[in-house]
Amino acid sequence: MNILKNTLPALIAAIVAAASPAFADVVLTAPPEAGIGQPFIAELEVDGEELSDVRLHWLGHDAILAPLSKENGVQRFSAIVGSDLKNVKAGNFPLAVTFTAGGKSGEIRHSIKLTPRKYPSEKLTVDPAKLSPPKEATARIEREAKEGRAALMTNSAGGAPALPFVRPVPGSFSSVYGKSRYFNGAFRGRHGGADLRAKEGTPVKAAAAGRVVLTGDFWFAGKCIYVDNGAGLVTFYCHLSKINVKKGEIINAGEVIALSGKTGRVTGPHLHFSAAWRGEFFDPAPLLAD
Repeated sequence: MNILKNTLPALIAAIVAAASPAFADVVLTAPPEAGIGQPFIAELEVDGEELSDVRLHWLGHDAILAPLSKENGVQRFSAIVGSDLKNVKAGNFPLAVTFTAGGKSGEIRHSIKLTPRKYPSEKLTVDPAKLSPPKEATARIEREAKEGRAALMTNSAGGAPALPFVRPVPGSFSSVYGKSRYFNGAFRGRHGGADLRAKEGTPVKAAAAGRVVLTGDFWFAGKCIYVDNGAGLVTFYCHLSKINVKKGEIINAGEVIALSGKTGRVTGPHLHFSAAWRGEFFDPAPLLAD
């Protein structure tokens, strides 16, 4: 049974399959197209011979896959991936999975059409002191950006976490992924995640199981947590008032890992939640439970 398909069909609608003539028992399933900035699921299934060194390649990055399950001799791998609207334009892009089977190297390739998607815009008024960082904060901001990027590029073997993800806080969205953001009238880029309404001190739950790879108190993000969910997926929680976990800690989906707040550059208390595959931020909303 395809547990991902039955759990969240919207992410893998219009499934297509590709098989390598040399490895006819290995099948890759992925959608023929996806909206720019939207997540989708890629799955690999092999009947009989076991695969090793399985890697998924997409948009110039790769992720290490580990078996999701094995039933009746069928081995399954999967990953939640996506594209960052800031980094790609519409067009056809190759997705490939490489592996070793019986001492031989194999590869399956598939083409995914990334289609345009319209995102909204918003205007925010921010304390000028936080809009333009003071010169003395430059070194700190650069160091934090480097640490955050390293965390986002974590590449540990794994598979797609159980779907749908746990909603980190019960509040509705106050700002969605992809919004063009204007701070004090000036364009400052697009929103790389989703903001959920949350009063200060609201318990923040882990959206998916994983390992904490970084915590910090950053100039922009405030108190924040990066979680490696495996297979190239990293989730990010920020503007927290309290962090309840430590780097290296293994956490379960639904576990309270923090309290919401208004730390960093914010206009008020809320939770900013992001999801990225190998550093490519995409819309996390389709992954979350209602």
